[in-house]
Amino acid sequence: MTIIGITIGVALLIVWVITIVDIVRQPLSTKQTVAWLLIVLIVPFIGAIIYWAMRKPEAGEAEYFAEADAQRRYEAQQRPFDSTRP
Repeated sequence: MTIIGITIGVALLIVWVITIVDIVRQPLSTKQTVAWLLIVLIVPFIGAIIYWAMRKPEAGEAEYFAEADAQRRYEAQQRPFDSTRP
């Protein structure tokens, strides 16, 4: 294998593992959890894409991302424009 193939393989493995962990952590019914796990295990990358496209965000997830974005924007405004000066 080439370095590109190894890199792509590792990236796909990471996406696959993160997807499985997220499926287990989601408050889904047992049937839904088993169904998603089977889909992701049988067709790993396509199943992961389908899962992430259809996944509903958790209750506080949207608010968390909005607050994180607001904090990032505030910190960006506090930094000096000229990066050559301390």
